Amino acid sequence: MKTFIKFVVTPILLLCLIGCSAAIVPVPPAQKTNANNNSTNAKSLTILDAKALKGSEKVSVHAYSYTRGSDMCSRTIALQFASELPYTQTLIALRNRALVTGANALSITGWEESGNITTLTAHFFDCHSKRGL
Repeated sequence: MKTFIKFVVTPILLLCLIGCSAAIVPVPPAQKTNANNNSTNAKSLTILDAKALKGSEKVSVHAYSYTRGSDMCSRTIALQFASELPYTQTLIALRNRALVTGANALSITGWEESGNITTLTAHFFDCHSKRGL
């Protein structure tokens, strides 16, 4: 039961906290669809600002080759990420997400800027020791 709380309930609660830490602009409601239409309308939110969560400053950024090759680190998740935020706020948002997943280190691959949108892949790691990274 403790494992369930540690790995399922805690991340869900932390995700709720992240949602409260950013100014969010809702997408206008979708137009009415035909009753015979079986498609689903997905709604998304645009984050205008990222505020650091308490503890996210302990999430460090490292070269992917170091974290991937370290015996002290195990990858928890890889996340494709797109952002219209400035560079520093994009990193704050990534550190927040890493913290929520239980990671204490992150690496970035596939960084690409096009117009005002930055896309990347973030790799989150749980490192028992960051020595040598």
